[in-house]
Amino acid sequence: MRRLRVALISCAVLLASTRDVALAWHDTGHMIVAQIAYLRLTPAAKARVDALLIAPPDRRPWIHLCAGGYRAETCEKTYDPITIAVWMDDFRGDSLNESYAPWHYINFRPFFDGVPEVSNIAAEPENVLARINWAVNTLARVSSYGRREAEMVGFLYHMVGDVHQPLHASTRYTAALPEGDSGGNGFRIVGADGRTTNLHFFWDEAGRAFGTDPYPRRALDQAGRDRILALANEIMKLHPAESLDWKDLDPHAWVVESNTLARQFAYAGIKEGETPSKAYTDQAQQVSRKRLATAGYRLAAVLNAIFVK
Repeated sequence: MRRLRVALISCAVLLASTRDVALAWHDTGHMIVAQIAYLRLTPAAKARVDALLIAPPDRRPWIHLCAGGYRAETCEKTYDPITIAVWMDDFRGDSLNESYAPWHYINFRPFFDGVPEVSNIAAEPENVLARINWAVNTLARVSSYGRREAEMVGFLYHMVGDVHQPLHASTRYTAALPEGDSGGNGFRIVGADGRTTNLHFFWDEAGRAFGTDPYPRRALDQAGRDRILALANEIMKLHPAESLDWKDLDPHAWVVESNTLARQFAYAGIKEGETPSKAYTDQAQQVSRKRLATAGYRLAAVLNAIFVK
């Protein structure tokens, strides 16, 4: 954790530079998950999350990204219980933090498309499933709270969102890509604007379910906060908790679900080099909204179980 803090203080990471790296849900989607979770926290859990992520007026938050120095005015990104969901994407993309890249995904039950199955392909030891379990177990054991616990919460917020993106739990192997397509990053498609992109990026944008601004300006102004809240409420109205099967809090089950969705929907109904059809886009948006709701409900349940007092 010390290495991480040094890296955060020593350099500013431009978010735009990570667009070709495997992100998940982009900023808007991740913050929707956080907002849904925040709305469902128990009073005890909310108090603990607020204590870790909302700093008093005279103190910088535990988690921040600074361009240099230690004065508050040099810190271009600070985090709260909603924007904390994008912290892990903000600090990735530079060589100092390469070791955290596998924390965002898992190569689970690979998809062999037109090529013989290979039985000895295993997930990397460092993966999103292992690190979710690590964060949960660590938080469950602590008796005092400070910067380290705030960071654990930050990791958990983001990784719970990541693991519910179908292409963060599957990789497709083909004759052209014998090493795999890295969760759709190597699956080239043509966007509606005519530019070449990839399937992973398309799903990170939830099939463009939230318009053309996946990266709202931060720190969020009131209009930005209102938009995230409105989108979260819209998704919860569309997929209320009682309508979803979300109560399995075993992260391994979440991986299985995402992998199945990748096979059934993300990799189905589209071919490399094509532009996603309206039917495929509509389906991607529907699946994505449901996964965001599910992730938010589960994140709240996990935090409520950990922070009981």
